[in-house]
Amino acid sequence: MERNTNGLAVAPAGFSAETWQTFARDGLLVIDDALPSATVEALRATIDDQAKNHEGNIVAGDPRFAGLIDHPAHIGYMHDVYGDMLKLLRSEYFKRAPGQVTRNDWHFDGPRLLPFQVFGDRVPLRIKIGYWLTPLPEAGMGNLVYIPGSHRWDHLPQYHTHDPHPEEKRLLVRPGAMTLMWGGLWHRVDVNSSTTTRQNLFLEYGPSWLTASDRVVSDPAWAERLPREQRIIMRAYREQNQCVKPPERDVPLYLPRAGEPDAEAGLYADHVPLSLRKRSTWLETQGLA
Repeated sequence: MERNTNGLAVAPAGFSAETWQTFARDGLLVIDDALPSATVEALRATIDDQAKNHEGNIVAGDPRFAGLIDHPAHIGYMHDVYGDMLKLLRSEYFKRAPGQVTRNDWHFDGPRLLPFQVFGDRVPLRIKIGYWLTPLPEAGMGNLVYIPGSHRWDHLPQYHTHDPHPEEKRLLVRPGAMTLMWGGLWHRVDVNSSTTTRQNLFLEYGPSWLTASDRVVSDPAWAERLPREQRIIMRAYREQNQCVKPPERDVPLYLPRAGEPDAEAGLYADHVPLSLRKRSTWLETQGLA
């Protein structure tokens, strides 16, 4: 990862105008071969070692998962949306065995009584990163089933059932594929009538002022031992108001990429701390937010 003389990292690559357009339209973006085969095998082995089927806050529960907090395959996309207030809200893995009966029916992620889109639907308040570790070449393998574009819908007649929808699609991917899913996308899980146990990881991100889903707050002593970017993204603040006004040492999270505009250049006097200055996200600089 590229760093300056002060040790600050440049944001990894993320969205293009075209991939953002696809994501905003469909609510799901697929990036094939995001992880090399060696990483896929290492993650599968780590999941196999776990005693439980899935566990929230896995990045704190096993150091072998901690590198996913700011993995360069996805963190640039998240920074494009949430900028310097990026936060990991949830991390988990799933093992969906052949013949598994219990599986998620139609739902969307996030609050139900007042869904996130009530407060604006141009930018998602949560994005779920999925890493797919086993081959899913056909239906009936515990696939993710989703309805493209349904992140704009408040209601679905099939809600809380497994009844089919005429526009539904099944995710068919190779090991190492990565998905980005808009928090409001309607989705469910297919049956697994194959002989393969489906393994995958999910990491969900949003702005730091949203509450996490798998913890109240991470152990600050544990977070202090993490590399700088991982520590910031976990937001293990003793004072929760720092999730709204991050401390000086945590700004900036990443430096801009080469050639990216500085929308705030010249707007602040030198005495104004970086932590109190607005800093536009990539979406804002592109006129997409």
